[in-house]
This record gives sequence, structure tokens and C-alpha cells, in this order.
Amino acid sequence: MNANTVYRRIKTGFLALLVFGAFKACAQDEEPLPETLPDEPAIDIPASVQAGIGFIVGFPVGQFGDNITNPGVGIGGQIGYRVPNSPLILGLDLAYIIYGRESRHERFSLTIPDVTVQVITENSIFDGNFFLRLQPRNGIVRPYIDGLFGFHYLFTLTKIRDVPEPHGDDVASSTNFDDFVFTYGGGVGIMVQMYDGKKNRTKYNRSPRTVSIDLRLRYMDGELGDYLKHGAVIRSGGNVSLNVTSSETNLVTAYIGASVDF
Repeated sequence: MNANTVYRRIKTGFLALLVFGAFKACAQDEEPLPETLPDEPAIDIPASVQAGIGFIVGFPVGQFGDNITNPGVGIGGQIGYRVPNSPLILGLDLAYIIYGRESRHERFSLTIPDVTVQVITENSIFDGNFFLRLQPRNGIVRPYIDGLFGFHYLFTLTKIRDVPEPHGDDVASSTNFDDFVFTYGGGVGIMVQMYDGKKNRTKYNRSPRTVSIDLRLRYMDGELGDYLKHGAVIRSGGNVSLNVTSSETNLVTAYIGASVDF
């Protein structure tokens, strides 16, 4: 065995010994996780996420309101990130509103006249908005103000549903017409705290900090868009025609829901 071979083996063994020793030292210094969570005093850890869901009513205004006179109803939700040590929240808001609906019963087809189905046509708006919110971090009552930028997706959908209602399944559907417009606007709201979970929050327990009732009013300025009003899908002689309406799509929404700060 020559000297180079002996040197390489000694070097390899020395390096292996160093790695093993370092690993052993790290394993000894590492603090093991407790088998059970210790009893720790509550810590008021600031919330970093705000999320909510609720009911929404939409009121078309301006030219939009001249063409669609009835309000729409739906659901909405949002999630936001609170910038540390500030009143600023950045988030995403989504809403689905139905502003027109008609329903009728028809034979399934000319060759299957003994099967009846329900045909439903709905005029809807799907809203998506990025928002910037200014709101106090603490307090039983916390007012806020929003700035928003997003879109309206306006669409009319017809679907076939099994009878009887309301447990029938959708058999088929088709989008009769749709359009996409950009929006911007603002809103004001107020949250009233109903649950205070600060006393339960510890290093190991990040349960909800607060749960609040959320009341909000918004105005969204929508670009010129094309859409269908209630009754704008015209059926005659086995054919379908559409009575398309064009206008600005301004919308006021009122919202009531629940909000949770984590």
C-alpha cells in the first residue's frame, strides 16, 4: 500500500469523523418538541388575515338601472392580508349576483313527450375585485373604507333540470350570452365584534382573534357592456333570438355577513 493510498484513507476517515461529530452535536443541542403543549399565558398575537362571507344585494344605477329595474341578490366573500403594524389590508373580493330569472316546464323533446323537465334562464353578474382597505386594528366597532379595482362578468345561462323541484339535478346547460367589463369604485363599512378570542391565543394556538358582523355599502363604476335583460331570450318556431342591451354597468351593492380575523 503506497503513501498516497494511506493518505486518502486517513483523509476520508477524518472527514467522516468530523461530519458524524457535527451531526451528533446538533442532535444534542436541538431542543425536543414537548410531548404535550405547555400551559402558556395568552398572547395577543396581531391578526394577519381577514376573511368573510355573506349575502349581497345589487342595485343597478344610471343607464344600467334604467334597463334593469329590479335588484339582484347573491353571495359574496373576501380574503385579505393585513400589513403588519398598520391599518392597511390588501385583498381579493368575489361576488355572484342573479338579477333576472325565469322558469318554465317543457317536454323533454318531440320524440319523448312523456318526460317533463324544468327550463331555467338566469341573468347573472360575477364580480371580482382587488381591494385596499383602511381599518383600525382593534376595537369593538371598527369602521373601514375600501378602494377597489376589478371586473364585471355579465352572462345569461339556460339550464335544464329534472322535475320535481327543488331536488332535481341539472341535465344540461348553455351560456346564451356573456360580456366582460372593467370596474373601479369604493365603499364604506363597519364591523361589530361578536366574539373575542384574544384570551385563547398562545404560541401554539392561533385560533380566530375576533369574529364580527360586517355591514358594507359599495359603488362600482362599470365600463360600457353588453348584456341580456330578463325576458331577452326570445323563442319562436323552434328558433332563439337575443335582444342585447348596451350601457354602462354601474352597480351599488349592500352586504351583510360575518368576518373573521386570524
